[in-house]
Amino acid sequence: MQHLGLMLLDAASALKREFEHVARPHGLTLLQWRVLAELCKQDALTQTELGHRLDTQPMSISSVVERLEGAGLLTRRADTVDSRAKIVEITDTARALMARMRGVADDVYARAFTGIDAQDSAATKRALRQIAANLG
Repeated sequence: MQHLGLMLLDAASALKREFEHVARPHGLTLLQWRVLAELCKQDALTQTELGHRLDTQPMSISSVVERLEGAGLLTRRADTVDSRAKIVEITDTARALMARMRGVADDVYARAFTGIDAQDSAATKRALRQIAANLG
């Protein structure tokens, strides 16, 4: 019998692979997608805050932000409070891309939950949130 932790890891890996696969034609990696999604929720975050929210190393966030800025999906500016910090903001172009990506994500989740009824799906989501809260 497989342990729950390994099952969660397998499921997360399968989702990651699928998201990477469906994001590639849109020119995004999963981390780039996650950065844009976080900025859709709350625009104007520092790179440090983005890294904390995504549990990602500062150098990784910096290179992802740099690539997204080069693609015209983000802008960076100096923080008026802390001149060492950079404020990252999402562009209208990125917002339009993320609106399209929402449908892509919905399709991936629908496939992932195929054969799982709504009650079990809701229970799974509640359990995963609780596990994260217990360990977070």
